[in-house]
Amino acid sequence: MKGLNHVYFYTVNPEHVYFPKAYIMKVFKDKGYESQCITTVSFYICNPTLKQKTENEAYEYGRLFVKELMHKECNRESL
Repeated sequence: MKGLNHVYFYTVNPEHVYFPKAYIMKVFKDKGYESQCITTVSFYICNPTLKQKTENEAYEYGRLFVKELMHKECNRESL
């Protein structure tokens, strides 16, 4: 197995810094010196008292999405 050709990473940012209405999760593919946004998902805050719960959901989604991309690429490389 040669290893991954790409580096995958994600970011989670509030829509507004002071009074966020949603958290925006973006997944990027990095190859060499270029980054490409693969997907963007919005996690809307339904309950203002539970902002942290929504933020955690966005981080978990990003972590699992990147894990799946890496798994698919490793399987493709091993063929």
